[in-house]
Amino acid sequence: MPNVVTANNLRSGFVVYLAGNGRWVGSLERAAVVSTAGELKDLEAVARSAVARTEVVSVYAMPVRVVDGLPVPLSARETIRAAHAPSI
Repeated sequence: MPNVVTANNLRSGFVVYLAGNGRWVGSLERAAVVSTAGELKDLEAVARSAVARTEVVSVYAMPVRVVDGLPVPLSARETIRAAHAPSI
């Protein structure tokens, strides 16, 4: 199953996603999508380094499906987080 790595920016609290260049981005569409355990392990290592540098918190892998080449959240929770909007 495809995955992306997500977290919260430590300074702003905003939801962020790890891009292929190792930078954190605010848009799920720009996140690095990985399909193998080895690729995910590599992304998680980059994320752990960002945690150590106090850039992000609450890092975890998030399963997605890919539609027209773009990652789409599978859960309602992640759909809300990706929308960057209140859930009222």
